[in-house]
Amino acid sequence: MNFNWQTRDMTPAQQKIAEYVERHLQTVLLSTEQELADTLGLSIASVSRFWRSTGFNNMKDFKKKTNQQMTPTPAKKIESILSQSDEGEGLSNHFHTAMNHLEFTAQHFSEETLNEAAKLVSQSNHVYIYAQGSSVGLQDLLYFRLARYGLSLHKIEHSGSELLEDMIHLKKDDVLILLAFGRKVLPEEAVIFSEAKNIGYKVIALTDQLVSAISDQADITLFGSRGEPWEFHSMVAPTLLIEILIIAISAYEKDVKLNQLDKLQELRKRYKDVLPR
Repeated sequence: MNFNWQTRDMTPAQQKIAEYVERHLQTVLLSTEQELADTLGLSIASVSRFWRSTGFNNMKDFKKKTNQQMTPTPAKKIESILSQSDEGEGLSNHFHTAMNHLEFTAQHFSEETLNEAAKLVSQSNHVYIYAQGSSVGLQDLLYFRLARYGLSLHKIEHSGSELLEDMIHLKKDDVLILLAFGRKVLPEEAVIFSEAKNIGYKVIALTDQLVSAISDQADITLFGSRGEPWEFHSMVAPTLLIEILIIAISAYEKDVKLNQLDKLQELRKRYKDVLPR
């Protein structure tokens, strides 16, 4: 970050603080005024005056505004990719980044866990799928593919208090597939886990966090790397996981599922002139 300090108006002590902030920003964001003062050998009063002299109300205000500027936005993530471009090479580098996500996902992939998830879906009474934001596309893909197998499916598309309109239908023998990306547990996700404890339905979570409250609370967790928080979030690895899960599910009651696909093909042939593909 560039703070554009007005060093001409600073005292030597203030310049010392500014230099330390520039060199150790992450440490400063995790420190108290007293800790910063002790590190620099200054009085806490000097540190307090520094924030006011540089346009902040206090250290808390500095941390808040700095964190807001550091928070990645969709535009900043795209800009970061484009800024790496040297006559178009930056965009081709994105292919390598996506491959790295796949490799990292493969390192944490467990076929046994995936098969457990597939078995749970196949043996459940009803399958619910919940997603928000960019993962809604994965929700649609999963629903579209699984619907061919004749499973009882329901997409939960509500959020906020309207989520409860869907929650009242969940039963003990059901399974809920949760597409949950990001470290923070959203309020809707918290409700889903709370009701899972109350009712007894199972939760399969697809997440991009290896250590999080999501993985702690889900019955089965599938990991798909999307990159660091400040990067453009790739959905390549999560999409591949969804596709592999769909294939794994098809292995259970294979004859029944293949029969459904045969029916689909028969219908396509019958109505190919009316509904051409």
